[in-house]
Amino acid sequence: MGEHPIDAKKEGVPMAKPLLRAEGIIYDKDFTRILVQCDKEESFFRFPGGGVEFGETACEAIARELIEEFDLTVWVGPLALVNESIVEYDGIQRHDCTLIHWCRLRDDGDILEWKRHKEHDGIKLIWKTIGELGTKPLYPEGALEVIEKKNTNEQRHLVVRKTY
Repeated sequence: MGEHPIDAKKEGVPMAKPLLRAEGIIYDKDFTRILVQCDKEESFFRFPGGGVEFGETACEAIARELIEEFDLTVWVGPLALVNESIVEYDGIQRHDCTLIHWCRLRDDGDILEWKRHKEHDGIKLIWKTIGELGTKPLYPEGALEVIEKKNTNEQRHLVVRKTY
C-alpha cells in the first residue's frame, strides 16, 4: 500500500531494500470474524499495520499504526506468522518481511461494521467472517489456513516468491 525506497539497479531492474513490516490479525471475541483492510470495492483483503520504525518492536508498530490510521486501540498478542514476500511487479523488486500478530480490539464497540482510513479515502477496515475471507485474495497468501486453525499458540513461516 505504500511507497518503498529503490536504492540500486541490477541488470536494469530496480532493487529494493528488504522492508520490515508488522500487521495484526484482529479477531472478535467469538473468533468468527476478522478485521481486514481493503479497498472500496473489496477486491482484496489484507491485515492492518505498516512499517516498523527504528527502535520499536513489531507489537508497538501494530498498535501505533492502528491508532494513526483508524483511531483504534488494540491488544497485541503472540506472533501468528512470519511472511517473507519476495516479488517483482512492473519491473520493481520488493522484499517484505512481515511479522503478523494475533490482536484484539481493546473495546469491541470501537468498530461495528467498517471504518475508513484517516489518510486514504479509498481504504477501509471491515469485519469479515472467516468464510468470507476465502472469497477474495487475502494477503499474505497462506494466511487463511493459519486463521482457520484458530490456534493462537502456533507460529508459521510463509514465503511467497512471485513475478506479476
